[in-house]
Amino acid sequence: MSYRTFLDSKGTRWEVWLITPTAAERRRVDRRASAGGSAEYQGALDRRRTPERRRGSFHRSVTVASEYSNGWLCFESEGEKRRLAPVPPGWEEAGPDRLSTWLQAAKRVVKCGP
Repeated sequence: MSYRTFLDSKGTRWEVWLITPTAAERRRVDRRASAGGSAEYQGALDRRRTPERRRGSFHRSVTVASEYSNGWLCFESEGEKRRLAPVPPGWEEAGPDRLSTWLQAAKRVVKCGP
């Protein structure tokens, strides 16, 4: 996993790293949330009346929105977190000014955990 730190124009220290979802996380969204598909596929979705069988104490359900299916950059500072997708090529070598530009384009997200 690539990991970087930089200071933005206000002097705030940011950490940035690449997140790549697993194939299972990408596949889950595409199978369950697809609006398209054939009539046969839609019929199969309509017949699905049983609860999710894969739930249990050992299974943690994770879904990834399609815009993030090929990965994203996670920017985090004290009290703030942002995501940028798609991942800009060459981000690992980019300087603080370029990283700050991408930071401004990134979407704010709710920071989970402590």
